[in-house]
Amino acid sequence: MLSPLAIQRPRRTDSINRRAHVWGLLVHTTGSGITAKAKKTKRTPVDVALEWYRRSQDGANGYPWGGPGYVLGHFGELFQIADDDVWTNHAGGPHRQLYLSGEWVGRCSAEVVERWRAQWPGVKSPQHLYPSESPNADYVGVEMIPCASGYGNPMRRGLRFSREQHDQVVELARDLAARHGWPAGWARTPRLLGHEDVQPLPFDPKSKKPSYGRSDARGGIDPGWTRADPYFDFEYVRAALER
Repeated sequence: MLSPLAIQRPRRTDSINRRAHVWGLLVHTTGSGITAKAKKTKRTPVDVALEWYRRSQDGANGYPWGGPGYVLGHFGELFQIADDDVWTNHAGGPHRQLYLSGEWVGRCSAEVVERWRAQWPGVKSPQHLYPSESPNADYVGVEMIPCASGYGNPMRRGLRFSREQHDQVVELARDLAARHGWPAGWARTPRLLGHEDVQPLPFDPKSKKPSYGRSDARGGIDPGWTRADPYFDFEYVRAALER
């Protein structure tokens, strides 16, 4: 399951875990360490990111098959590093019971809960956005490299991602929808969302400090579309998909 839009890069092919379906696309931001390391080592951010996520497939980040299926650079260059049907661990999956029980509401800041509910009215919890027990079973992940350390030009002031990156997310989502048979109207549903939507809790749910990229008191930070001062313009993406 390869995308015709993407540059294919070497990847592991021996995974025994396969997705039964590609239900949706989940959008991420890489950490700022990617651009910082690129500047320090005089390499491109894309090269640094691709190396890191390839190593993640071998468990370099502490768990096997970590990382996304796609990496997206500042100029819209899209790289595929895992087949769509390979189960990669890009969206974590902890705290399922906290979401199901409703306890997550008391462990996030009030601002985060308010913004999450505004985005997904009528949905009980992040766990109820997708059909399986883990978002990794349902979503292909794409990691966008943020504009930082002198790399990239944000689409507008305050954002952290370029117009080319926004536009390529549109094209990737269209490609996945066509190849995997998503139903009409999918662009305004949880088939397309960000990491912060499925995991607003910090990695340590006892803390309200941002950790492992989810949310802070002003909203999501991965990729940061649910904030009062957003980092990524998901409305731009959804509107383009409806044209």
